[in-house]
Amino acid sequence: MSSLNSLKIIKQYICDNHVFTLCTTSSVGDIWCANCFYWFDESQMRLIFLSEKKTRHARMMQENLLVAGSISTQEIAVSDLQGIQFTGSVSLLTGKDDINARKHYCLRFPVALAAIHVPLWELQLQEIKMVNNRLGFGTKLYWQRN
Repeated sequence: MSSLNSLKIIKQYICDNHVFTLCTTSSVGDIWCANCFYWFDESQMRLIFLSEKKTRHARMMQENLLVAGSISTQEIAVSDLQGIQFTGSVSLLTGKDDINARKHYCLRFPVALAAIHVPLWELQLQEIKMVNNRLGFGTKLYWQRN
């Protein structure tokens, strides 16, 4: 399968879902995971999400910008199993980028309008591995930022 076709399938899967698991580590080796709602910015291959700076995972992200995570569905049939694992780097959005991304995020999740004061983060995806048994048992698709 061509890398262009793999990327199309990966992007569609990310667009079709809305929650990812974020895995963080601190500068002293503590680890933590959190589940976050996201808006996927396809053009920049980034996940946009809200999180208060005082949360455990956000405190860790401020110490160590490198993160990992996954997006998966809960399928009972092995033949339907799909999911992605990824690495990336996070940063707080500011200025016009924050305003633009927040509009998209609030369109996807209107309830987020009530959390307008909550910081908006971007997760720049660096590497993705997708397992997609719908394309054949054990099929794996890959993408990596240049």
